Amino acid sequence: IDDESIGKIGQWPWPRAEYAKLLETLAENPPKVVGIDVLFAEESRLGVRDDDKLVSALSNVKFPVILASRASDKVTVSSQFTQSENVIVGGVSLLVDPDGIVRRASFENSFAANLAPNLVPWAPSDIAQRIAWAGPPGTFRRVPFHRVLEDKELAKSFEDKIVLVGSTATDLHDEQRTAIDRGNAMPGVEIQANLVNMLASSAGYSELGVFSRALLVILAALIPALVFIFITNIWRALPVSLAAYVVILLVTIIAWGSEIALPVFFPFLAWLISTIAQVLYKYFGAEHSKRQLHNLFAKYVSRDVLEEIMRNPNEVKLGGEEKKVSVLFSDIRGFTTLSETMTPTQLTSFMNRYLTAMTDVIMREGGVVDKYIGDAIMAFWGAPISSDSHAHNAVVTAANMADILDDINLENKKMGVPEIEIGVGVNSGDVVAGNMGSDQRMSYTIMGDNVNLASRLEGLSKNYGVRVIVGESTLKLCDKEKLASVGISAREIDRVRVKGKTSAVTIFEVIPASRKEEFETIRERFDLARNYYYKGDWDKCLKLLAEIETILPNDGPSRTLRERCTQFKIVAPANWEGIYDHKNK
Repeated sequence: IDDESIGKIGQWPWPRAEYAKLLETLAENPPKVVGIDVLFAEESRLGVRDDDKLVSALSNVKFPVILASRASDKVTVSSQFTQSENVIVGGVSLLVDPDGIVRRASFENSFAANLAPNLVPWAPSDIAQRIAWAGPPGTFRRVPFHRVLEDKELAKSFEDKIVLVGSTATDLHDEQRTAIDRGNAMPGVEIQANLVNMLASSAGYSELGVFSRALLVILAALIPALVFIFITNIWRALPVSLAAYVVILLVTIIAWGSEIALPVFFPFLAWLISTIAQVLYKYFGAEHSKRQLHNLFAKYVSRDVLEEIMRNPNEVKLGGEEKKVSVLFSDIRGFTTLSETMTPTQLTSFMNRYLTAMTDVIMREGGVVDKYIGDAIMAFWGAPISSDSHAHNAVVTAANMADILDDINLENKKMGVPEIEIGVGVNSGDVVAGNMGSDQRMSYTIMGDNVNLASRLEGLSKNYGVRVIVGESTLKLCDKEKLASVGISAREIDRVRVKGKTSAVTIFEVIPASRKEEFETIRERFDLARNYYYKGDWDKCLKLLAEIETILPNDGPSRTLRERCTQFKIVAPANWEGIYDHKNK
């Protein structure tokens, strides 16, 4: 009953005689069954004679005719039309969800169930079943009512078919939204056709029990929680969580294709709420400590170290903890005198340029810049993230600082700024590392005797006329071949007791690649002279040092030993053990 047929046959509702003509036309090539989804609850507007024509046609047909009723509205079929044994009445009322969508149907005494008389619904008829839709509106063949009356050949095509008669005309408003209508409401008669097809093809969905549906919802909520537990970075966890939900969605789609009705909305809602909750918790809870770590270390560690800290925050304890580290101190010699020759603006520019260059060297080797103390720099390796290469990295950094100073001085000379010298001290050992300070202000730093010794070694560098001094504990942790591969070597220069320490320490000068060639010319003589010095054989030591002076006149450690031997020849130290006591820092 479409707009075209209404235009041909006339005003709605049509005379009952038109339905009688249809049944008589179809009777010439009988269909399996005919369902008329039109309510005949009242007398025809044209009178009893019009109704009698339909009654007569219903009595004469040899195939079943299903007439529609709406028991829910107490609208039933006039009894005159149900006298024939071929006529059956079935309910066409639809079950509409609160959102206005038809998703389920009940087959008890239904129009559709009677249209498939030889089929038994596959589930208890008193329970609403989810509709297995054959397709969107227009899936089933539609034939205008008037054409069947006019074209006998067309009428033959309905032989042995299930035929439904109902309205598709837009003005009659017999349509309803469905789960697959793609924005277009489906005519009520086509919904009935879907129900008939569902029964005729034994199609239908297996429904999960309450427990299974609840389990799926719990699983959808649990997956994001597990993802965010094992992936600590929010922006990495989010796409993984989304991918996990996509997997759930694909499984749901496959299940629906296999006629298993899995819930869609509530698992999605559970996943969404769980994901949002995890993001909020991470950002305002767990991520808060990460942001603290990031803010704490961002200004004085390299980007690589910072990324390692953020990847493994559990390895960073903000309280004090024992760590094996290597500590570096550096200082500009004669800085006070130097600063007096510059204006504040010049000094600021000079220091920023110097500290930037040195800091870049430290961070390039993964060091942490602990603090700037005027012109001095304190840095360390092995904390907050433990490292097996902390000593190697510290020594390489010290050597590179000595080398880069030549570049800085070359630039100073071009700018008319005084050239400078620096001292660098490196020591390795156990320290306490952690957040230290007051309630109002704190910073991550290290403390301990090994830190103090590194500072003392930096101070000794001036006495020996060298740029870099490292302790024996540092060199023991270094791979000599690995250092040599980058052109770095070291020479033992003395055994000393620094101020404030009772035990002796052997100290070494680090030789950068730029000085390796000149150092090799005196290595053997210096090692032999140093051993004579340890034994107290001042004359033999002085003889070798004199030879060194002719080869390398400005060698600082040789000059220091020569001065001591000359002094010790006059006043020999009591109980000499080859260890020199430094009285000053």
